[in-house]
Amino acid sequence: MIGMYLAERFSPGVFLPLALVIAAAASGGTVHGARLGMDAAFALLLLAQFRSWDDLADRGRDGVAHPERALVRTTSIAPIVAFTGALAILNICFAVQRDASGLAVSVLVALIGILGAWYSLRTQRTAAGDILLLSKYPAMVLVVAGDRVLSAPMEVLSAALALHLAASLYEAWHDPAGPLSIGGHR
Repeated sequence: MIGMYLAERFSPGVFLPLALVIAAAASGGTVHGARLGMDAAFALLLLAQFRSWDDLADRGRDGVAHPERALVRTTSIAPIVAFTGALAILNICFAVQRDASGLAVSVLVALIGILGAWYSLRTQRTAAGDILLLSKYPAMVLVVAGDRVLSAPMEVLSAALALHLAASLYEAWHDPAGPLSIGGHR
C-alpha cells in the first residue's frame, strides 16, 4: 500500500526539485554540496510526512473528486497513518539532532500542532485555510535551516517568504477550483 501510494502521490520529478529548493532556501546564502544533500534529504522526509498527512485529511473530499486514488480505494488507512506517524517521529528526532538551538524542533512541533488543529476544525476550503496549509513550505525551510535562521536571518527568512509566495502562486494557477484560483490550468 505504501509503495503504491508513494508512486502515485510522491513523484520524484516534483518532490526532489522541491526538496532541493527548500534546502537551498535554508542554506542562509552559503551553499555547500554535502550540507545541501543532507538538507535536501531532510526536506524530502518532511515533504513525505506532510504530503501523506494532507492526503489523509483530504481523503473524504478525494473520494468524490479523485475516486481512483490509492488512498481512497484502500480498505484500511492504517498503513499510511503508521507511515505518517513514523515520519513525524523521525523528523522530530532529526530536528533535535541537527539543531542544538531547539529552533528546528520548535518550528516543526508548532507546525504539526497548527496543521493538526486546522485539519480537525476545517469544514470547507477557504483562501485563508489554503494559505495556512501552504505555510508548511516556509516552515520546512526554517526546520531545515535550524540555527542558520539565527546566523543569517534575512537570507533564510527572505527565501522562506519567497517560497511561500511561489507555492501560493502555483496553487492559484494549478487548482482552478480552489479558493486561491486565478483561472489556471488543469
